[in-house]
Amino acid sequence: MKLIKIALFLALPVLVSCNLSKAQKASEKVTINLDTVSVDGRAGVLVKFSNMPNEKFVLEIPEIFMLKKFKNGLSNYSKQKWIFDQDGGKMNLTDGQYQYAITLTKRIDKKSVGLAWNIAVTNNSDSSLYDLAAFNCWTMNKAPLFKDTKMERTFVNDLAGTKMLLKDVEKTQGGGRRTMQFYPAKNGINLSESSWLNQWLVSAPQTLTGNKMTVMATDESFLFENIVNGKVAFFFNNWEDTHGCTHASPLIARELKPGKTASANGVFLFSKL
Repeated sequence: MKLIKIALFLALPVLVSCNLSKAQKASEKVTINLDTVSVDGRAGVLVKFSNMPNEKFVLEIPEIFMLKKFKNGLSNYSKQKWIFDQDGGKMNLTDGQYQYAITLTKRIDKKSVGLAWNIAVTNNSDSSLYDLAAFNCWTMNKAPLFKDTKMERTFVNDLAGTKMLLKDVEKTQGGGRRTMQFYPAKNGINLSESSWLNQWLVSAPQTLTGNKMTVMATDESFLFENIVNGKVAFFFNNWEDTHGCTHASPLIARELKPGKTASANGVFLFSKL
């Protein structure tokens, strides 16, 4: 009996340590912090994850709404006023004849963390809008674990659906900015019909498929996915040293008639490998 008591006494610290370890892990739940930030006069969302403390991401959603034969886009993005809470963020803006609402929802799972998004646009004008798309920008300029200006860890799917590195996608180096590229998506919009897009003269001749762009962390600890849950209008990236952004731009509506509302949704997702 005495030996049993001694054994239990010796085992007690180990049991307590195990229980404390479990409690400590339970208390280390991942958190997501959202705040506003100015990006060249535009409103952006600063995104930080507690399990990636050295990484700062900036989201412009959208950087612009673009559509067919409409050079200046829609709405005034510098007027975005975000409201954040424990679940995410939201904003509403009415600008002239157009209205849009955006929600960001924090997503925290056992092996992934991210932001789900939804965009709804209402056309209060007397004319239809065609090929309405959102130029959503996820920037990793201050996220060294993910920034990939050489495009050696960024993946897309070619026309056959085969995964390939973005650096190997055929590109056009026109008279515009040479550090960025628009990539047509299968069943997306006709890039040549966008006046806003064509001013840059950097539309790729190679069509991509799928609904996302993917970036592998430098240490292969996380996989980032910029996902559209629906039709992609086009893809985009900027490999300038001060950018390092990826865009999977959702097609909100082929035609948005007067008085109607259309929406798109997706997720910016980090999965632990």
